[in-house]
Amino acid sequence: MNILGISRSEEFSSGCISDDLAIFLSVTGSLEKRGHRVITISEQELLSKGIPEGCDAVFHMVRSEAALGILEQASIPVVNSVRAVRNCGRAAQTRLLQGTGLIPESMVCAAGTPPDGWNRFPCWVKRGDIHALTAGDIKYVTSVDECAAQLAFLAERGIVDCVIQKHAPGWVAKFYGVRGSGVLDCQAAFTESAASGQECYNDTVTSPPVDMRRLTEAVLAASDILGVDVYGGDAVIGRDGTVTIIDFNDWPTFRTCREKASQAIADLIIGRIS
Repeated sequence: MNILGISRSEEFSSGCISDDLAIFLSVTGSLEKRGHRVITISEQELLSKGIPEGCDAVFHMVRSEAALGILEQASIPVVNSVRAVRNCGRAAQTRLLQGTGLIPESMVCAAGTPPDGWNRFPCWVKRGDIHALTAGDIKYVTSVDECAAQLAFLAERGIVDCVIQKHAPGWVAKFYGVRGSGVLDCQAAFTESAASGQECYNDTVTSPPVDMRRLTEAVLAASDILGVDVYGGDAVIGRDGTVTIIDFNDWPTFRTCREKASQAIADLIIGRIS
């Protein structure tokens, strides 16, 4: 089979350029070892040349709306689907997951001024279109004034929608998963390995440990709602063992389980072709 792989543009890698490339190349290698021909192009090449003829499936890490628009026209399997990538946008996933009990109390609002009636402090103010690319894209605030300042800051940068999310106390765990293979790994999120460096507002890793059954149930439920096959994210583990998802991403780095993930992703892609 001829399989097209499209790497992620560096502007969407948020400090993870080498790790994003590593998982992309690892999946490519896994497919090639199974006898498939893999054609690899960049997101920019997709924009300029489109999808090459003769491909039986596409796996990709693209995030730009222009690139997603091209993939949306494809008549072959695409992993992750365009709908799934769009659903993982910050505001979109908040709208889909709020009220499910999977995420903290949240609200999508316009950048600029705080919405009337929001008084759940401390909370987080996040850009609503995509995931954090710089430290200023997400901020922990403790008052209406701080919230207003962050919303105004994001508006000045041309961001239209924002998400306000109540702070979830506990320690932060990073998880990685692939549809059909479940949650592949779960590790504590440390400030030095995080793009935002915001984990300092949560607890250090203490008991209780992660209840993998509860984590897996929450993660699989969220992935089903969002329709995403290759995913990762952050969950807060409360002192009572509760699991609260605070971020869900399409196609993360799989930094701690790259080999296992590349095999699972290759299985998924091949399964979509057959």
